[in-house]
Amino acid sequence: MVKAVIAAGGLGGSLMPLTKAVAKEIMPLGGRPVIDYIVRELQANGITDILLVANKSKQAIEDYFDSAPELEHLLRAKGDTAQLADIAASTAVNLHFIRQQAADGIGSALALAEDFIDGEDFCFVLSDDVLPLPTTLLQQLWQAHTASGQQMLATVPIAAKQSEQYGIVEWADKAAGQIKRIAEKPTPATAPSQDAVFGRYVFSAAIFDQLAQYPADQQQFAQALNALAAEGNLTGLPYGGPRENIDGRLSLLEANIDLALTDPDTAAPLRAYLRRLVSD
Repeated sequence: MVKAVIAAGGLGGSLMPLTKAVAKEIMPLGGRPVIDYIVRELQANGITDILLVANKSKQAIEDYFDSAPELEHLLRAKGDTAQLADIAASTAVNLHFIRQQAADGIGSALALAEDFIDGEDFCFVLSDDVLPLPTTLLQQLWQAHTASGQQMLATVPIAAKQSEQYGIVEWADKAAGQIKRIAEKPTPATAPSQDAVFGRYVFSAAIFDQLAQYPADQQQFAQALNALAAEGNLTGLPYGGPRENIDGRLSLLEANIDLALTDPDTAAPLRAYLRRLVSD
């Protein structure tokens, strides 16, 4: 794995009014911005070149990954090696940015990456979907793609009542991972399964040819995926590990609690606080 694209061009409507001033990807999650988890996941999987597709209001993302000489000087003077190492990790990445002028969907964001990808195979990540580290999901997707030549995506199990929040997989052969189609946000009664598409993909450059066949709107990405599925060129890899989907205020709160309960510095006092809330 060498290159990855992160889609972060949405307006963050589910987190308004906060996202009028602060990009959703900069929202705090376990003491870090959401986007930091995504980039660290890519780094941990050996990805050296990352393109972040963002809208014009997301200057803060660029600032976060930029060097901070004054802060680093202060931390050196204090002898704070832990914080220095943390900052070094967040800036030690070859991060590129491109503007998505209009929030017209995932497909439009991905299409902007064609020149950056330059014909190579690559990973595609949605910034709403966060995986606690360490995780090998991208490695598994990449290995399956390399072995089969298939376009790959991750799937996760969901409750039936959640189907209207996701793209839901209809399997041609679930045991083989072969996808027949993806139903976009179906009702529970019409959902073809309880397996939802999760925001981790591995594609060849062929995805750009598919995207070019459809209008640049909210349906473009799903249409391109379904065209690949119709060709027998889309495979799903089930993932059942821990994950967070940052799609609103409640999910952001839940994700912060989940991560805080795994942090040695916060787990015990947070559990004590939650017990007090329940007992009161």
